[in-house]
Formats: sequence, structure tokens, C-alpha cells
Amino acid sequence: MPLRIVILTLTIVLIGAIGTLTFDSNAQSVELPQPDAPLVIAGGDGVQLAWSLPVKPKADRVVIFRSLVGGANFDEVARVDASKLQYLDDKVAMGQTYQYRIQITRGAQTSAMSLPGVITVGGTARISFLGGSMDRALFEVVIYRRGRRVSAQFVHKLGDQIGDLAYVPELDSVEDFRLGPKLAKIALDTAETRESVREELKGPDGAVMKDLAGRPIKVEYEFPGATHEIAIATLQRPEGNFFQLKEGETYKVK
Repeated sequence: MPLRIVILTLTIVLIGAIGTLTFDSNAQSVELPQPDAPLVIAGGDGVQLAWSLPVKPKADRVVIFRSLVGGANFDEVARVDASKLQYLDDKVAMGQTYQYRIQITRGAQTSAMSLPGVITVGGTARISFLGGSMDRALFEVVIYRRGRRVSAQFVHKLGDQIGDLAYVPELDSVEDFRLGPKLAKIALDTAETRESVREELKGPDGAVMKDLAGRPIKVEYEFPGATHEIAIATLQRPEGNFFQLKEGETYKVK
């Protein structure tokens, strides 16, 4: 084989190899796009996150980051498979405002973090006084656990802390419903109902009086109704001060 043909053949092979290497290098350097900010919804004491991902290139995992609003750093909360498009964060505190970002990964590649989604966790635990006698009182306590609202009823005597441990079927677990206040006193009192009446105003001739637009003029007035017995519970907060709940009233625990 002449030398010129050999050199030409080697040159073609080298050009083909270089082209292949260049193509592979470009394929590996495709950057993962920045995902959109996650949708965040507060539910009780948890935050539900949902998101959509770019179609191409297909991601392997989604990394979730969380920070308090005003905080300097985002901490990693979880890593989930990219086939899952939602996550429940139940490691949050009542009344706090959080911001969440997500990041996608593919092999060793990672995208830029998304813009933040901001949410305030607002589920409020509460104690409702349902009624009682001179030495016993019935309460309903509402709490939030793992993003769900759960409640239980308790009968207490003087000196008891409101709430107790109770099994919650929805969560298949025993939860602590004790929120701090104690039952200090029960008293019985009377309450007077108020009844209201609304009637059309009539003139001396008995005809219904009307305004300039031709509408009947009506008057409304209240008068005392029947009286009934009502229970009043005095509760003591952990810091020592007292407050009262009338039968049917609710106390929100901060």
C-alpha cells in the first residue's frame, strides 16, 4: 500500500475518533435546567410540597431544602425519587414561616436550586369546654400531628391538666393531647338568652309604611328570653395566670 494512502487512512480514522470524542463530551456537559419553585400548602402542623419537573433530561432525584424566612442557609430536608412529585414535611413548628427550594440530580450532575416557595404553618391547637358539673368537666382537645387534625374528649376533676395520652385511629398511634392548662375551678351560673323580632312598621291606618323606593320599612328590636344554667371553667396556664371558659367556648393555644 502506498505511503500516501496509509497516511490518508490514518487521518480519516483520527478525524472520526476526534468527532466521536467531541460529541460524547458535549452530551455529558448538558446542564440540568433549574426547576420551578415548589407549590407549598400548610395543613395543620405539616407542609405539603408538590412540584413539576423538566421533561428532558430526565432527573434521577429531587432534593428538598428548607429555611426559615430571613435565615441565611437552606438545609437539606429530604431526597426523593424523581418519580414522586410530592413530599410531606412534618418537622415544622406552629406559627413559623418557612421557604422551600428544590434541586434535581442526574448521576453526578446537580441543577441550580429553584426559586423559593414560602408558607406559614398555621394549624392552631385548641381546648373547648363542653360542659360539666360542680366537680367534673368535659373538654375536647384538638391538635395537629403529621399534617392531620385530630381530636379527643376528656373528663377532668379539679387540679387535672387538660388532655391526656389517647389513641388516634387515623394515625394508628398514641398522641399526647396535654397542652398545658389545668382545671382550677368549676362554677355554675345562669345565662339569659336574647330574642330578636323584626316587624314591618305600620301607620295609624294600619297600612305598611314604605320608604322612597317603595320598600316596606322594618324595625328590629330585642327582648330578654329564657334563662338557663351554664357552667364556667377556670383554667390556669403553665405560667400561673388564670382565664375562664364558658360552656361552649374555645381557647386557642399559641
